[in-house]
Amino acid sequence: MTKTNTAISSRGDLLDAVPGILADRARLCARERGLPAEIPLLVGLSAIATAVGKGLVVRSGRQRFTRGNLFILIGTASGVGKSEVFRDIFEPVLDFDADLSSWWHKEAAVRARAGEELLKAQISGLRSVVRKFPSGNLQIFRKLQKTAQMRDVCVRYYEAPSLVADDATSEALSELMSRSNESIATISADARYQLKRLSVANSKEESFYLKGFSGDLTLSSRITRKAVKLRSPCLSALFLTQRDAYRTFIRKAEKNRSGLLPRFLHADIPLRADNSVSFDLRRAPRVRDEFTGRIRELIEAFRFEKDPAIVVPTATVQSYMAEIEQECRSTAMEDESIFGEVLRRRPEQVWRVALCLHLFRHGNASALYPIELQDVEAAGKITERFTVS
Repeated sequence: MTKTNTAISSRGDLLDAVPGILADRARLCARERGLPAEIPLLVGLSAIATAVGKGLVVRSGRQRFTRGNLFILIGTASGVGKSEVFRDIFEPVLDFDADLSSWWHKEAAVRARAGEELLKAQISGLRSVVRKFPSGNLQIFRKLQKTAQMRDVCVRYYEAPSLVADDATSEALSELMSRSNESIATISADARYQLKRLSVANSKEESFYLKGFSGDLTLSSRITRKAVKLRSPCLSALFLTQRDAYRTFIRKAEKNRSGLLPRFLHADIPLRADNSVSFDLRRAPRVRDEFTGRIRELIEAFRFEKDPAIVVPTATVQSYMAEIEQECRSTAMEDESIFGEVLRRRPEQVWRVALCLHLFRHGNASALYPIELQDVEAAGKITERFTVS
């Protein structure tokens, strides 16, 4: 079998291949909720991508760096507990986001407002001097200019940065990202409306998602609002929805052929009669604490870094990925179907998932270790399982 068509024998293979903390949390959630373990596994990968933002990248080529942001879409039956899984796995991210917002409005925003008032008074005083002495001098002008710039900085700190957003337009996401280190995750446990917007061909929503996935320059200028420039936006997405909405989106995305669908890890996951997962519930508190601790650790270490740290793959991984890239290119060379597009995007997806697994294996020390073959092989299995059109 080739690397691009190796069959996945069972869902247990996926969990056995990923870092233990992530595997245990997925098994615990699946056991408690009576759902296939693929659902909490994918939600867990999205939580990791959200936690790191663009704070760590992998050197995936001689002059190429790949981030760990992911687009994930899950379709399943209505009323099976998608919202519960979403809350279980994303709780550490949501709690951190709430704590950050609370602290910001008690500390940072208060200081910013106080500083803005003080600087406003200084500007008023400098203007009085200018009115009394119209000829003035260059020193007064420069002081007024610097004070006005400092006041603008204070105003930018009024609103807290955000880790996540839900049901936001591309304009709103741009503004949120501009104050959040150009990174954010748009998440929803019921994404029917978001998928409907994204299904519109050649729309601004679709264009923004394409740029946010790849990190392309984004300029948002409107007469009614302040222009927003994102030099390297990092957008992640997690959409859970009912099966009919999932299938409608996939059908339209295949027809539009905009390049959006190949960027998604996605699956229509049925409920199975044998979906019970063996797990010792006595370990539940420790597993929850370990998962929460690792997510918070990643956020604190990487999420708000101005410049990303770089992790390198081992020589074995470089050789392994070169084979996959060559095989995917060769197979998809004359394939103009949607499957060809998915196949050409697959090596990049493997790098992204492998980086997320590496992060969860090593935590805040991830930049100190090279990406190992075990995580790349696991990423290959996950990518193959969740990119079949």
